[in-house]
Amino acid sequence: MWHRLLSTVLIGCLSFALWLPAQPVQAAGCTLTAIVWEGYTDSSFAKKFEQDTGCKVKATYAGSSDEMFAKFRAGGGRTYDLISASGDITERLYKAGLVQPIETSKLKNYDAVFTSFQGGKWNTFDGRPYGVTFAWGPNVLVYDTKAVQPAPTSWDVLAEPAYAGKISLPDNPMTIADVALWLGKADPYDLTEADLAEVKQTLLALRPNIRKFWTTAGELANLFQSGEIELAHAWPLTYTQLSEAGFPIGSVSPKGKLTGWTDSWMISKNARNPEAAYQWIDYVLSSEGQKGVMDVTGYSGATTLGAAAVGAERAHELFMDDLSLHSQIKMWQSVKNYDQWVQLWNEIRS
Repeated sequence: MWHRLLSTVLIGCLSFALWLPAQPVQAAGCTLTAIVWEGYTDSSFAKKFEQDTGCKVKATYAGSSDEMFAKFRAGGGRTYDLISASGDITERLYKAGLVQPIETSKLKNYDAVFTSFQGGKWNTFDGRPYGVTFAWGPNVLVYDTKAVQPAPTSWDVLAEPAYAGKISLPDNPMTIADVALWLGKADPYDLTEADLAEVKQTLLALRPNIRKFWTTAGELANLFQSGEIELAHAWPLTYTQLSEAGFPIGSVSPKGKLTGWTDSWMISKNARNPEAAYQWIDYVLSSEGQKGVMDVTGYSGATTLGAAAVGAERAHELFMDDLSLHSQIKMWQSVKNYDQWVQLWNEIRS
């Protein structure tokens, strides 16, 4: 919830959304711009929003949280109205003064957001919500079921000599948190210099097995399909994409060793179309919007409406029927010594 791509969402708003409480009518031809992760404005579900509002949605994607933050900050918060921020940059956006508090009373569907995601430390600052969680998920181990047998049960498989040059890791400093967790660190986001040194040695030892550091789910899927890799640390989206393509892909979530992410819609402090932004957020929280996001990405939804929309069996598969599971995943959060993480990561990649 690094994950993913720079996206510009253009929403030409011709009228206010009917699913919200009374809101100001949008000026004809208004443009709502946003930076989002891959799949979050897919036409399969955005089409309904377009039909109901007359607003057009057009998306491109960017590849990491750092890129997303830099692009958003470069415009001083004026270039984009919305950002689908993961928990590793939400606090940075807040401290930089780039986002505004969320008025939850403007969101008819806000009460449907899981209670464990309301008031989360990743998007609530000074007692006020600055973001609305709409999707989340664990970071999982995926593998080619024909090439990797028996099925792996832990992350240790990534270091096995048999997979030299056959694995891929996310090209993101937050991967350091995963390695720290594999090493048994209690808080993978609060690492000392000694901890970072240990992580570095582990990554250096793993380097011969790494074929490539991936930046998008689509790129990772291509690496599997071309036979370049057989194992990867991935988002659920890659599993979904490859499964739908008929590729023999498996997924494992090693217990007690999982990081995860939450994605929150945040509105720019200098948004040109804040009310249009609220309309889009509320739509994505709705049954149709939530199901759309889940169908396209394979990520977990964040509302009771979404859980009902996909049915009990799938809600169970997506960890949406037992909120206590959320606390067992080490969700991304801001890192105090992030500059050191970036430096370490650049050394590993070079």
